[in-house]
Amino acid sequence: MATIIDVAKLAGVGIGSVSRVINGKGSVSEKTKQKINNAIEALNYKPNNSARSLVSKKFNTIGIWGTELAGTFNSQTLRVIDHELINHGKHCLVTNGDISSKDNPNAAIQSVDDLISKGCDGIIFWGTDISNYDITYIEKYFPNIVLLNNNIQQIDEKCFYFDHYRAGYMAGQHLVDNGHKSIACITGDLKTEDGRQRHQGFLDSLNDNAVAISPEYIVEGDYSFLKGRQSILDLLKRDLGFSAVFCGNDKTAMAAISTLVINQIRVPEDISIVGYDDYDMAAFTSPSLTTIRVPFDDMALAAVRYLLNNLYDLNLTIKHNFQVELIQRNSVKNINRSPFPPYIV
Repeated sequence: MATIIDVAKLAGVGIGSVSRVINGKGSVSEKTKQKINNAIEALNYKPNNSARSLVSKKFNTIGIWGTELAGTFNSQTLRVIDHELINHGKHCLVTNGDISSKDNPNAAIQSVDDLISKGCDGIIFWGTDISNYDITYIEKYFPNIVLLNNNIQQIDEKCFYFDHYRAGYMAGQHLVDNGHKSIACITGDLKTEDGRQRHQGFLDSLNDNAVAISPEYIVEGDYSFLKGRQSILDLLKRDLGFSAVFCGNDKTAMAAISTLVINQIRVPEDISIVGYDDYDMAAFTSPSLTTIRVPFDDMALAAVRYLLNNLYDLNLTIKHNFQVELIQRNSVKNINRSPFPPYIV
């Protein structure tokens, strides 16, 4: 099914021009109008009523495109965005950008077209689940977008992200600094760019400290509690004798801790755990979770303010430098320390 973005691409114009022709209002040259009408006919595009009025007014609505937005961590960040929009008399419209369907390779573009057709003045793209090719394709014809937790060099000024590589490196370095030499890992989703970056940072931190890690010490996770539980059990069955585990997110880390405790393995006395994200609940696990705090709320606020400034002529302060932070709690044991005071003759 053709979208308004497809029409704009085929005609070589912006979405605004397409909407003006559909709406029959505004200034469009006869040559451009003919290109657009030809594209509409060639693609058999059927505009809905919302698409007809896209350029006639502002809808005071910002779209949010992403996947798996319902989790506790993402819900908090959604509240930050929604609160800022409400403060300025705007609203948000959220769509689940499920692009996994093999039967519909254009699902991402179509879901974005749906947001535009429903009157979104701008769109926040959340994460790396949509391809860079699709993003640059959309931005060319609908420039009112920002990227949250993603970076595309061509549109860097619209990207709000932090260094996942540095965050992963920091987690590995913390375990090494605490004397751990046999370290396992339950990764995040390695199909995503941020998952690969944090994992590579972790691996490089071990390598830089001459700490070896072989493939059997690594299990690929998917950020879910269930997979976290299965992964730590898998590692235990391998009988590798590791003293610490770096987990791709806090949900995985919490699953690992609870599973270890059920199996009468003490954390951190027997196995240390480091997480990633700093969920609200990370401070209340038993033991409390040492983790990497990531600046999602700050990035989300900056992203939505960028759109507010550019779409509605506001002058809000925007932060662009986002830093990660190691939060040290009680899930990592320092095995450099002697359990007894030194014997003095």
